Amino acid sequence: MVLLSYGLWQQRYGGSPEVIGRTLHLDGETVTIIGVMPASAEYPPLWGTAALWRPLNFTHDQLTSRDYKTFTLVGRLKFGATTTSAAASLAPLAATQQKEHAQSYAGLRYRVLPLQKALMDATASRMYWLLLGLSGFVLLIACADLANLQLARAAAGMRDLAIRAALGATRGRLIGQQLCESVILSLAGGALGLVVAIGLNGLITRHLAVGGASDLDLSLNGTVLALTIAVSLVSGVLFGLLPAWLSTRVDLNLAMKQQSRGSTSGRGHYFLRNALIVSQVALALVLLAGAGILQRGFTRFLQRQSGWDTASVLTAGLPLPESRFDTEPKRVEFFKKLERRLASVAGVEHAAICSSLPLDSYSGERPIYTEGLPTGPTALAPRAFHVMITSDYFAALGIPLLEGRNFSPDMKATDPFVIIINETLARHFWPGQSALGRRIKTDDSGYITWAEVIGVVRDVDTAANYSEPTTRLQIYKPLVHEPWAWANLVLRGLVPASLAEGLRRAVAEVDPDLAVEQVATVRQFIDFQQRDLRLVGRILGGFALLGLVLAAVGLYSVTAHAVAQRTNEFGVRLALGAQQSDVLGLVLKQGLRVALFGLVLGLVGALALGRFLGALMPRLASADPVTLLGVSVMLLTVALLACWLPARRATKVDPMIALRAE
Repeated sequence: MVLLSYGLWQQRYGGSPEVIGRTLHLDGETVTIIGVMPASAEYPPLWGTAALWRPLNFTHDQLTSRDYKTFTLVGRLKFGATTTSAAASLAPLAATQQKEHAQSYAGLRYRVLPLQKALMDATASRMYWLLLGLSGFVLLIACADLANLQLARAAAGMRDLAIRAALGATRGRLIGQQLCESVILSLAGGALGLVVAIGLNGLITRHLAVGGASDLDLSLNGTVLALTIAVSLVSGVLFGLLPAWLSTRVDLNLAMKQQSRGSTSGRGHYFLRNALIVSQVALALVLLAGAGILQRGFTRFLQRQSGWDTASVLTAGLPLPESRFDTEPKRVEFFKKLERRLASVAGVEHAAICSSLPLDSYSGERPIYTEGLPTGPTALAPRAFHVMITSDYFAALGIPLLEGRNFSPDMKATDPFVIIINETLARHFWPGQSALGRRIKTDDSGYITWAEVIGVVRDVDTAANYSEPTTRLQIYKPLVHEPWAWANLVLRGLVPASLAEGLRRAVAEVDPDLAVEQVATVRQFIDFQQRDLRLVGRILGGFALLGLVLAAVGLYSVTAHAVAQRTNEFGVRLALGAQQSDVLGLVLKQGLRVALFGLVLGLVGALALGRFLGALMPRLASADPVTLLGVSVMLLTVALLACWLPARRATKVDPMIALRAE
């Protein structure tokens, strides 16, 4: 019997209620449709792209093999119960299992988590929080620009404010008027941001995948809208309050005597203005460093040597219904027949079948022992990935044999147990010696015990996983000695994508009731697995570019305002014999001094961000000196340009006009 998903019910049966009681041919057997799940049950993080549900009937392997750890316990807590109390109630069970099966369950414990938290990938969750934090950096840079704008307006209108105060305007009224301007600007920016967000969300939706499903709903709801308005309002108040307050702390007599529109502001204005610029430059450098670290990390990861040929391989998954293939001889016979048929597909150079592939990670991690070493608890024994393969596996993946020989193509299940190991395992147990002829014992829950090493192959790395593997040790076994009910098919050819249809036909000819899944080249698999991470990189790159532009605008505006305030001073200097280069150097020196201070602080933040990204993705991100130097030079160049444009204007001051004003 089966339960249909709402999507399959609509797509295949047009939503007809008469579907109940009808039959399907599934995995070679007839099943009856007994119900349809609601649309709300289609939750990709939990079910992926599942189209139907069947009752769980444990197979013999699942009931007897203690290495079959693929199931998840799901339960609904009673009213008043907590995850802590649920975990405590399972602790005695874990203790009993450790005691009765020390080698298989050493260190076993049960973790109880809310479903939403359990389904969220820890790395992805931290990455999304990182993005949210870095978006706050962009907001801070924009707010610093807003504060500097208000400072400049206040300094330019100092005499006007003094006149108002002299005519009876209170400090609160003057502050309130300037705060009103700041809030209006912030709310206008927030409204524009919402318009941009609507367009960007559509772009993100098309590129983001959760649980293997895309087309997620990222529409703006009332909560997001209210939060955006609140952030805009609070930003306008917080970053407009201090400039407004400083502008009212002015000596009325001195301000009234100022004749020029751009009178020099006080020490408080000067300090706050420079502090805001320093923070802008520092935050922009952190954003640029984060984007640079991720982009260089992607490049290094894709160009690294994985130890196998990822450019010429097509892969597919093939689950075998254990109700039909319930014994190992049946599986071995089927796999041999399928391997011969796959090898005959046009364009195929090599064809192989295996239990797992180094795409995301090898599976089947088990403890191993060698002769002469005590077989203590599993926790004390090194663990290795166990991969069941056919003889053409190494040729199909392009993994070179370093020592010894390969498995014979005509091996039988009754032949002596032999294995091939990777070079790291050989060095681990027999450094400086040959591993050929040595014996390794594996804890396989009824499968092989002692096996002889007949070959050593090169280490292979995963193609798409950017986290460190749990072990670097790898053991390869003949598929005839441990045939799983799940198989991976591997075809090697010059144009691997063109082999997909031939692979499907080959499987259908051997058994028309079986269907392959996840047919893709290695490159396609990598692109899909990393699509979310690439999207994060692009978003972070957008943040960095926006932060760079905002910081440049802020530095330019502050320098331009300072030049406007000191126009008469520069005219007098030029009239007294100063060269244009002297004035240019004076302005550049003051602007770049502030920028360099921001760069120093930004480098500290960039190093901290690099360490965080390195801990989050150790194989993908690190604060390398090349990245930090490159983004520092880029930001310094932009800062130099932002200071040079107003400085050049200062050199064009007419001394006669300045002297006439004096």
